[in-house]
Amino acid sequence: MANQATADDDDEYEEESDNEIDESSREVIKIVNVHKTYLLGIEGVPALRGVNLTVQDGEFITILGTSGGGKTTLLNIIGTIDKPSKGDVYICGLRIKFSTADTLLASIRLNKLGFVF
Repeated sequence: MANQATADDDDEYEEESDNEIDESSREVIKIVNVHKTYLLGIEGVPALRGVNLTVQDGEFITILGTSGGGKTTLLNIIGTIDKPSKGDVYICGLRIKFSTADTLLASIRLNKLGFVF
């Protein structure tokens, strides 16, 4: 079961390196106030609005929801395939940013994350 993240938890990540995975972190995934909006012509279509999620090492989670509810978008962001429009994503203590190298993202997907559909 995933725990709800709070805005106060952001302080613990400020001093961490942007290029190294924190092997000691018990938080494998941390999503803080994540939004994702897709542009459809000139209209913005929100897929995620203010999602908070924390997954600890060893936890198994299930994501359920209605069709069009943002499940695949959330998985794409967690899997580093897509980036959020707003908010913070941490994988193994590493903050994922637009500037995070593709080689590092590929290494995270290969060695740290797994999905079962």
